[in-house]
Amino acid sequence: MLEELLRGFTKNKSEPLDESLMEKQGRLSRSLIHATLAHRHLAERQFFVQQVAYWITIFGLLVAEASAPILDSASMWTWLTVSVVTWLIRVALFWPLTQLPPAVVKKSLGLKLIPIVIIVIACFYWIWTIHLFVGPVLTVRVLIMCIGLLSISVSMTGMWPVTPIAVVLYNVLLWGAFSANLYSNGVASLSVIVALDMGVLAVLWLNIFIAVRQLNDLLARTHEASQLVNQLEIANDKLERLKDTAYKTLDTRSEFFAGASHDFQQRLHAAKLWVLSAMAATKTNQSAESTLDRLGQEIDALQIYINNILEFARIEALDAGVKIRATEIQSLFQKLDLHFEKIAERDGVQLRFRIARITVGTDASMLLRMLENLVSNALKYTKNGVLVCARRTSRGASIEIWDQGPGIKLEARQRIFDAFHQEEVDDQGRSKGVGLGLAIVKRFATRLNYRIEVKSVMGQGTLFRILIPREFVIGPGTIENSR
Repeated sequence: MLEELLRGFTKNKSEPLDESLMEKQGRLSRSLIHATLAHRHLAERQFFVQQVAYWITIFGLLVAEASAPILDSASMWTWLTVSVVTWLIRVALFWPLTQLPPAVVKKSLGLKLIPIVIIVIACFYWIWTIHLFVGPVLTVRVLIMCIGLLSISVSMTGMWPVTPIAVVLYNVLLWGAFSANLYSNGVASLSVIVALDMGVLAVLWLNIFIAVRQLNDLLARTHEASQLVNQLEIANDKLERLKDTAYKTLDTRSEFFAGASHDFQQRLHAAKLWVLSAMAATKTNQSAESTLDRLGQEIDALQIYINNILEFARIEALDAGVKIRATEIQSLFQKLDLHFEKIAERDGVQLRFRIARITVGTDASMLLRMLENLVSNALKYTKNGVLVCARRTSRGASIEIWDQGPGIKLEARQRIFDAFHQEEVDDQGRSKGVGLGLAIVKRFATRLNYRIEVKSVMGQGTLFRILIPREFVIGPGTIENSR
């Protein structure tokens, strides 16, 4: 059961898409627009060439209309106004594609459809213009329009590597409308129009499959170079972050060992003073029993301190593997009761455990060590008693340690988990702890993906909660796993 829970907790929730579907979607996306930096530069150049061809054609039609007008003044100004307005709209639509990063364009269907919108606007404009200027007689105006449309089509085919669909749609609609008007107005016979369309198609084919196809190789190499540059930038960013983390870790280790060295020297100095006091008592034939007893307490405390230092260093070095197995919380409570029974009696403190019929998937040794530190911490500071219990919650399980100590200030409730941090708690402003117990609890909780919650009322007591996620709360069993 636990293995299934762990597999469900760690597996990727998103199922892979069918590869053929993904490939089809990729081809459709690329046919709309190729969003890379190299393709964007190509599109910008070709768009500029199109605008030059566009305005040359417009001015050619203006000159032809001025020499032999076929439109009245109102129609002429309407056509010119529409020419300018549609041109401004197309430029405004194209502008975001030149400013946004290619990654943003790839993710947005709306941005990918912009070339199609531009093409539709341009085609409607040219179909209307062809209808206005192509009459029943072959004139210079028609020739200018034919040359202008051809130049615009050639510049448009330069967009083939960027947006193939737009190129095909533009040329089919443009030359279809032009050919239809030539035929309907009797300007040319069907065979001449077919020959004209075949000639245009040949020019466009030569432009696409010779010049543009050669350009594709260059675009591919440019794209590969851009990807390599991007990968290099990402790698540099990772290296910078790793360097910063290494510096922070080095600073933390330096502070850790500086604090450990200072604390260790103080404890050795205290032990040395008790040795000197015992020696002085023996020289004056005084009883040294109380002094030696205090020396023994100092040595015991020093041993605990060294063990904490070594364990904390081992945790920080990440050599403590996590072995997950089904563990009954009640069995941990029984070990804690046996361990702290005499200590509670010696200090005159009542230590109570409520029966907990909860099984969790955890590293038993780590969770037991966390509880030992929290219970030991509670026994040091409580006035009357300590209560240890566990209960199920909507989010999993909660193991709680209640004490009746002086409480913890609000601003210190996160600081107490720092290594060597000690709050002044007794009447003389001294601390009863080493400053590593809660730091070890925090490290183990992080390793086990648990949360530690602290609630405290000044003068009444403190509650520590170990919050175990729901996916680790299981039924009875002894299934083992490790991670």
